[in-house]
Amino acid sequence: MTYAQKLKRGTSLCFTHSAEYEALKTLHDAGIDCVEFSFNFDTYMNKMNFPERAEEYAAAAKEIGIELWSIHLPFSRKLDISSADDGQRELILDTNKKLIAAAGRAGFRVAVLHPSSEPITDEDRPSRLARSREGIIMLREAADAAGMALAVENLPRTCLCNRSGEMIDLIKGTGADIVFDTNHSLIEENVAFLSALAASGIKIRTLHISDYDFVDERHRLPGDGLNNWAGILSVLEGVGYDGPLMYEVPDIPKEREKISVDELVANMKALAAGEISRFFS
Repeated sequence: MTYAQKLKRGTSLCFTHSAEYEALKTLHDAGIDCVEFSFNFDTYMNKMNFPERAEEYAAAAKEIGIELWSIHLPFSRKLDISSADDGQRELILDTNKKLIAAAGRAGFRVAVLHPSSEPITDEDRPSRLARSREGIIMLREAADAAGMALAVENLPRTCLCNRSGEMIDLIKGTGADIVFDTNHSLIEENVAFLSALAASGIKIRTLHISDYDFVDERHRLPGDGLNNWAGILSVLEGVGYDGPLMYEVPDIPKEREKISVDELVANMKALAAGEISRFFS
């Protein structure tokens, strides 16, 4: 058995666009071990009413036998913890605290956080980094109180954490962990980026697995892109990563046709077995 085959198989619910019973059961029956909730502000707060219904989702997941691993906190240009707009920033911090508390009651283990939105100019970057770090510490304290870990995500383009050095400087000393997204690095090659994070001593708590063309994020299936999967998995094994192989691939990846849950799971198995190149040959 390979190192990766020992890890749990997980998917973001960007694949199902739903966290209701039948959606979770379909994933479980196909061979998925755990999930990440990933919805926008309106869905979490209004359509799902997650802060009030968290225990219902937990009960459904327990009955089905699927683990609620992580919750991706909502993000947009307005929902930005680094924003210079105090009103908008207060809204997202308050929303995130409510979602973290609810997720903790439901037994989630990780809260995933974007450190910023974009665009960010070079002139504004120092102040945005300072505000983001302050927000990370606040939300890490909320996660501690909820019995969860807070994991900050690397991001593309002009967002904060688009380089390994900046990400390490931002997170180190905050008590937060890392979620590494394998299709966000546009400045550094992924293995080098991930190796620098691993060497920093900050814990890599979870992943977002997908492939891309190194031009922009694509969120495609591994093998449909340029990632060095053997190198990525080697770094993760070396640092002792023991979280899930958490895919963040929608049911219709960018510029691709719809994929089925069976195709998703087949890709997970191929990646874990080290057969991804043969799977797509």
